[in-house]
Amino acid sequence: MKIMRTGVYAILKYKDSIVVIRKGRGPFIGLYDLPGGKIEHSEKNVESLEREIIEEVGLNKGDFQIERLLSVEEDFVQHVWEGEEKDEHIIGIVYLVHIKIDNFDLSYIEQGGDAKVLKLIQINDKETPKTNILKKALEKIR
Repeated sequence: MKIMRTGVYAILKYKDSIVVIRKGRGPFIGLYDLPGGKIEHSEKNVESLEREIIEEVGLNKGDFQIERLLSVEEDFVQHVWEGEEKDEHIIGIVYLVHIKIDNFDLSYIEQGGDAKVLKLIQINDKETPKTNILKKALEKIR
C-alpha cells in the first residue's frame, strides 16, 4: 500500500541539548527521532506540533516556545505493518522549539505511544542511531 504521510516535528532544545525519542514500534523501531507526528484532519501545523509535544514529551503548553519553522524534510521507507506491506513517503515539517523550564523530566513515557525513551543528545552527536529526518534536521542547525 502506498501512503503519503505529513507530520510535524520539533528540534526541541533543552539547555545545550536536543530532546529525542526512541521509537518502540513501527518502521523506525530502535532509532531515535524528533518528537512529533501526524497532522490530524483540520488541525493547523502549530496546533499539531503543540499536541504532539504535550503527548510525547509530557510538557505543558507553557513549558515550551515554538521559535520558528526550521525546514521541510522527506523520507521514503518500505516496511511491513500488521502483516501489510507499506511504501511510505513521509514529509516532515520541522520547527525549532525551546523548553523554557529548568526541571525537564526525561523519565516521561507516553502511554500507548510509539516513543519508548526520551534522551538528550548534542547537536553534533555521532553515536545515537537516528532516523533520516532527525539526521537532516540536525544538519540545518549545525
